[in-house]
Amino acid sequence: MKPSSYSGLGAALVIVIGWWGVSVAGAALMGRMGMVSGLVGSLAVLALVLAVLWGATQWCTRRVAVPEVPLMHRWGILAVGCMLTAGSWGALRFGLPFRLCWEALSTCGQILVVVVAAGYLPRFLKSPAELLPLVSVMVCADAVSFLVGPTHHIAQDVAAYYTGGRQGLYPLSEVLLMKFPSPGTHALYPFFGVADWFMVVFLASASRFFSLADQVIGIPAAVLGLSLAVAAAWTLGVFVPALPVLALFYLAVMGMRHTAVFKPGRREVALAAFPPLVSVALLFIKG
Repeated sequence: MKPSSYSGLGAALVIVIGWWGVSVAGAALMGRMGMVSGLVGSLAVLALVLAVLWGATQWCTRRVAVPEVPLMHRWGILAVGCMLTAGSWGALRFGLPFRLCWEALSTCGQILVVVVAAGYLPRFLKSPAELLPLVSVMVCADAVSFLVGPTHHIAQDVAAYYTGGRQGLYPLSEVLLMKFPSPGTHALYPFFGVADWFMVVFLASASRFFSLADQVIGIPAAVLGLSLAVAAAWTLGVFVPALPVLALFYLAVMGMRHTAVFKPGRREVALAAFPPLVSVALLFIKG
């Protein structure tokens, strides 16, 4: 279907209603399937969730994050996504009933934000080599945040909240987490952060924009990188920052496969080297 001025609005509505229904129905189904609990079952559910989420996100991106959809429509969809996520968090913070429904709606809003922002941003790139400095900034920011910044404290807050049976005041950090049906429970639980999915969609959209093959055994490299990071975290029982893992995995795959177009110039090398230097300085100061 060729995108039109109103197809974006329709796609946004479909993704909200559709993903909300998938989340609620999936939670009900998972709560009755005790046999998929355990590590193997959890990894199988992770693969299923990522496959469905990837398909839904790509379907929406091709109808929303395109020039045929007016700028004001895209901004409107982005605003609706932010309001859905923020409003759902507010409802949960104040302890309103129907928690599952609010958490599912929050993830719907996050998907809209990612679709509009991450799906359209690659159109401003002039060459694939420009991905290197952008990824360098994101990876270093996430790494520093994980070691000594907000992500470090968020991980501690989230761990305390969920090990404590999700009791007490609903944490502010929950607004940054994407939640999905989980094995053996009727509730939705976080699999990864919205920033991780933003990076996946951004990198995959860049590959499509520049007509570069990015699949490994039929799976987009960024999606595979995210799945490996989450699987490693679940297997080892430790917090693994997924964004650096998936981004570096993507760059490694694309660098080996498309060496010529991914070869950075002096400008890209200089820009990519600056974030690590700043990160080391910040860690030195904090240490």
